[in-house]
Amino acid sequence: MKDLSFINDIKSMAVIGTSAKRNFFFLKNHQESFKGSLYAINPTVKEIPDFPKENIYKSIKEVPGKVDFAFITVPAKQVLPVIDECVEKGVKLVSIFTAEFSDAGTKEGIELEKELLTRADNKIRILGPNGMGLFYPKLGIAWRGFFPNTPGNIGLIAQSGGMCNIAIYTSMELGFNFSKVFSFGNGADLDFVDLLYFLSNDPETKVILLYIEGIKDNRFDALKEVLSQNKKPIVALKGGVSETGSKAVRTHTASISGNNKIWSALFKQYNIIEVDSLEQLLYTAQIIDFYGVNEFKNVAVFSISGGYGVVLVDLIEKYGMNVPPFSNEIQLKLDEKFFINGTSSNNPLDVAAQMFHSHTLVEIVDTALSDKKIDTLIMDMPSWYFDPKYYITRDTNFNENIEKVFKLGLKRYKPLFPIIQEAHCPEVSIRIARKLNQNKIAIYRNPLDFIPLLPKITIYKRKSLSK
Repeated sequence: MKDLSFINDIKSMAVIGTSAKRNFFFLKNHQESFKGSLYAINPTVKEIPDFPKENIYKSIKEVPGKVDFAFITVPAKQVLPVIDECVEKGVKLVSIFTAEFSDAGTKEGIELEKELLTRADNKIRILGPNGMGLFYPKLGIAWRGFFPNTPGNIGLIAQSGGMCNIAIYTSMELGFNFSKVFSFGNGADLDFVDLLYFLSNDPETKVILLYIEGIKDNRFDALKEVLSQNKKPIVALKGGVSETGSKAVRTHTASISGNNKIWSALFKQYNIIEVDSLEQLLYTAQIIDFYGVNEFKNVAVFSISGGYGVVLVDLIEKYGMNVPPFSNEIQLKLDEKFFINGTSSNNPLDVAAQMFHSHTLVEIVDTALSDKKIDTLIMDMPSWYFDPKYYITRDTNFNENIEKVFKLGLKRYKPLFPIIQEAHCPEVSIRIARKLNQNKIAIYRNPLDFIPLLPKITIYKRKSLSK
């Protein structure tokens, strides 16, 4: 595998081809957060607003000292001489944003990509062409503005730069952070396998997310070798599983999607968590980041509506989990805490109008989670209950007590999943989610966002323990 250990120690970078035509877009984005020395390379640019004039050069060869990383955004036909200069300068890594190489599907584009590798001569590592490259918040390497600058422990590899953008911005809403994100486009040099090997051995990465469109046939054995040595949770989303999607992959990154049965078998063989959407990919990362890798078998349900509780039970059991009765001791304790007609102290718990005696809810959920056979608790909470004008009985401590309820999973070391539907008061759902995500408590708006993921995590956990 190709050595990428130098990535964790990048101290200088250059943006090659930055221009006023794009308002110096990529340069400004990196300037926002990069912690090392940053240079602008363009033979015709002499001044850039709010950028030091002494850091503008006509060629990367003119930059004094080392340049570890270069972001290249010049037209395709100009990339080859730029690569020659980067090799001569001793640059370790380049990211080529420019498209119209093999992704164009033309003979000219394919030959240009081959010549690119010849010029690089394994003296310089390449992300792309047709990719966004590297997002590394610890060092402030960020191809877009307003990316988070807090490092985390989730790594992401994707051929699609657009998917990476969505994932990075969404992570800010979900409350977890990335260690590194790679958008490698055509993967002419550094491909999916090389980057997976790097993240598998990266001390800053604990969980790996993958968006896979395809790999070259001659890389499957190398992929299996990397997966056989990996000890970290991997969550994968495979693109191009349909006939039309497979055709789209060819025009997107010039990848071969491959036989989906082979991919599914590969995921099962190497204990990879397979998901069906980008949202599921990110929600799975959030669950593992917040709660670790848990086994979800027996679930307690807490609902303010008997009907909604029934629907939750049906979904939970549909996906292979149980909603068992509480143990006799716990059931007796719960019976003592319900005092309003129309409620139920059995599993699923139906609190109905007792919602407006919120101090009792803290006791109810804490007692339910104390049951040794319960692994997790799922509860629903419509957003309008957080607005006092909807109260039937005045409860001045409602918001405070419900936040205590949400935090009980941390106290009991058991994941607690609140569902706050956006109906009627969506701004409340967003506000509560943002606040609690900061405390590593995941809030969901739809049970299908996370319930199908719990058995997938359980399977991963059981297989990991059996090794």
